[in-house]
Amino acid sequence: MIRKTFFINKYDYGKNVVDLNEYVISFGTNCNLGCEYCYLKFSKTPTIPVIYKNYQKLEEEAKVLFSNSDRELFYFNLGETTDSLLTEKHFEFLQKIIEIISFLAKKYKKFCYIELRTKTNNILKLNKNLFFENMKLIYASSLSLNETIKKFEHNTATLNQRIESLKFAESLGFYLAIRLEPIIIYPVYGIKYEDIIFSVENIIEKYKSLIKLVLETINLKKIHSITMSTLRLTKKQFKILKERKSKLCFFEMFLCQDAKFRYSRPIRTTIYNKIIEFIKSTNDEILKKTLLSFEFDYIWQDCNLKIKKLTDVKDETQNC
Repeated sequence: MIRKTFFINKYDYGKNVVDLNEYVISFGTNCNLGCEYCYLKFSKTPTIPVIYKNYQKLEEEAKVLFSNSDRELFYFNLGETTDSLLTEKHFEFLQKIIEIISFLAKKYKKFCYIELRTKTNNILKLNKNLFFENMKLIYASSLSLNETIKKFEHNTATLNQRIESLKFAESLGFYLAIRLEPIIIYPVYGIKYEDIIFSVENIIEKYKSLIKLVLETINLKKIHSITMSTLRLTKKQFKILKERKSKLCFFEMFLCQDAKFRYSRPIRTTIYNKIIEFIKSTNDEILKKTLLSFEFDYIWQDCNLKIKKLTDVKDETQNC
């Protein structure tokens, strides 16, 4: 399929949401992993996953972007409009994109981070190291609790498979990103105040165990960043899912400035703060690489986090 609109776009986070300074490369559209909350299921997109083959257009856009910018560092997300590693064809085209970006980055004296984000373990099918000049490849795994995966992420890899894939990606030379997105309150044990408190505390404790397992499995020096965000739903999503009596439609969700339904501010800040405290107690250096995603500046302030971008995150071998 031929892409007629732009391949490369500055990420639009929404009204008053903190910008993490990344660009999206939309090399494909849609996904068949069946995540119940995925915005693509509620958008005007092809009904089956497609890959856009006119990469010459992408190359021209990248030339314009690099040649017209004084900035030296770019962060590209290749897992927003489709799962980066959905099929072998996806990965084949990814390699072509990476080659293009690497060549142009060297030509225009830029340095790029390329994030491949996935809920699969398809990287296990890859049997070669990848190295390109003027860039770092980041393997980003979206990590969810097993209960969430079974209930809402139907055709995706299990949590253990995703963690195993992180370790394998590390062996191939990738840098790693942990994406705790979206954090979903499930199961919910009732509608009384004490029920809500228990449900939230239960989720927090399980995420602590998840994080502990991940940090014990991978080389911490290979971590580029950890991001976290709680579930958010568009008005259309919320209406349809509520009509379907989906467990995603938590009764403590409110419409925010960016026209998305989210958990209440106290619930979100409680979840973030407890996870941040745990990360700090485990490894203070990792905390420096921890960011909120799709959140407002006042939530960052509630969590005593200094606002930073993905391009601000420093690692041991950054050479730009």
